[in-house]
Order: sequence, then structure tokens, then C-alpha cells
Amino acid sequence: MRKWKRCCRSVQQTSSKINLRNESGMTLVELLASIALLSVVLSLVGAVHLFGQKQYLTQSYSARQSNDFAYTLSVISREVRKTPFADITVSASGDAILIKGAEAFSKKGEQLVKNTDQVLAEDVGYFVVTRYAETKSVKIELKSLSEMNSQPKEYQTTIYLRR
Repeated sequence: MRKWKRCCRSVQQTSSKINLRNESGMTLVELLASIALLSVVLSLVGAVHLFGQKQYLTQSYSARQSNDFAYTLSVISREVRKTPFADITVSASGDAILIKGAEAFSKKGEQLVKNTDQVLAEDVGYFVVTRYAETKSVKIELKSLSEMNSQPKEYQTTIYLRR
């Protein structure tokens, strides 16, 4: 048993000695350099992420607005085609379609509305309607606002009536 105690003491004495020559840790300069490198990489990744997010928002806004305007022109075309040409008039300012004397489609602020209560499209820059009696046609022009888009988009259609 004494041999075992001596063996344990010798192991404890050798392990408790601190070896000052062991240089396996990091210095303060190495730690600062790694933190600086990490911050540069994270800032680049963050910038790429923010750019991608901005592009996504811009493109989704543009796609949503294109769908709204296409739907609006479709609804207007359908309603105008149902009506005889003699019953279709345009307001003096050219920003409203009147069917049988009642306002059917008009621009209110930045919205395009149907029957003064149903919003068809938002962020409308201008809505211009031109009626041509000689060809029995109605030309409709829409232009979007350029809030999120870099350039406003223009949409137009011409509706020819046979009645």
C-alpha cells in the first residue's frame, strides 16, 4: 500500500508543476485580428442580405401592381363591352368613364375605383380615358406611381365596340 501512495504522490507532483514554456494559447493580437476578420465577413454577408431583401420587395411590389392593373383593364373592358357605345361617355377631365350617365370607373386620389366604392387598383399615377366616335372605340391609359419602382410603368388598351 505504501508503494501505491508513493506512486500517486509522484504523479500529483509532476502534474501540479506549471510549464511556463507551453505556448499553446492565443495572444491578444491574434484574438483582435480574428474578431476584425469576422466582423468584415459578417458585414459583407449582411449587406448582401439587405440588398436581396430590397430587390425582393421591389419586384414583388411591381408584380402585384402589374397584376392589379391587368385585372383592372380586364374588368373595365368587360363592363364597357356589355354597354352600347352611345351609353358610354367620358368625364370632361378624362379621368372617369360614365355608363348611362352614372360614374362607373374613376380615379379617386391614388386609387382607381369602380362605382365609387370598389377599389380596383392602388398607386395609380394617372388614368386617362379617350372616346373616339369615328371608330367607336375607347382608349384607356394607366400609369403607376414610381414609389418603389425605379420607373413608372404604363398600361393601355383600346376597346373597339361593334354595337
